[in-house]
Amino acid sequence: MLPIDQILMWQQLFTLLSNLPTDSISDLKASLSRSIEFFETQILPQNIASLPDPIAGKMRSYLTESHRLLRLLSIDVMFIATARNPNTIAQRRQSYQDKLDLLLQYCQAVIG
Repeated sequence: MLPIDQILMWQQLFTLLSNLPTDSISDLKASLSRSIEFFETQILPQNIASLPDPIAGKMRSYLTESHRLLRLLSIDVMFIATARNPNTIAQRRQSYQDKLDLLLQYCQAVIG
């Protein structure tokens, strides 16, 4: 079991990601940047070495994959912003949504 402060931080990340705006790319970029900054300053530096081995290993995986997905989300947003073809925009939005959904699932797995 994770310490309550770590669970609360993952819940806060889940809330931040769940509330990302969808109508404005500039608002989305700003909100996503805040979410990434929160993850990198509050969640990533947490000490997981004191956790039991099976939990620490899982947490290491969740941290790594979550960090990777957050960076990929920001790249997807850049692609959405620069795309001009409606089909390309739709594909990029779907790619973005798939990554966001997976990241939210990771948050829920850690919280649960």
